Amino acid sequence: MPTLSPPQPDAAAPRTPAPGLAGRELVVQIRRLLVVTLVACLFYPVFIGGSRSFCPGGFDADGGFIDRDGQTTDLAPQCLSLQMGPGPFVFAAIAAIVLVTLGRVIRVADDLESATRMLRRAALAIMIVAGLSVVIAQVWFALLPVTEWDPASGYIFLFPFPFASVDLTITPLTP
Repeated sequence: MPTLSPPQPDAAAPRTPAPGLAGRELVVQIRRLLVVTLVACLFYPVFIGGSRSFCPGGFDADGGFIDRDGQTTDLAPQCLSLQMGPGPFVFAAIAAIVLVTLGRVIRVADDLESATRMLRRAALAIMIVAGLSVVIAQVWFALLPVTEWDPASGYIFLFPFPFASVDLTITPLTP
């Protein structure tokens, strides 16, 4: 005697979401925005780090100090050290993009398409902010004229604010 099995759903037939899941696409786009934000907040600090240093002078053959011009001196030459790290304004800009976009989706979006468009543009803006901040800060930092620094002249550096923060340390040369 043949048994009847219940009809199997057709794999090719489109599934209709349950009524409670009508906003699934919106949730997927919000999750995408949050993942992009997390990746950008991890990517930016990893690739923004850098350091440079310069010591005009050094030691002579007898273990004494020499200045920038190679002349013997009793004073230890001053050394410059620059450490570049992430700037808080980049993180603030990323957070502002997320919060403003979510607020606009709540207030302005008329339909799923416009909400999705806003969320995709916000994810793109976050990628651009993080990527450009890394590129601008690294190029700017590499172009700083560290070897032209003279402790006597009080040389001023223009750092890549707001794309990164730079800590400047001046210490005497130690053996």
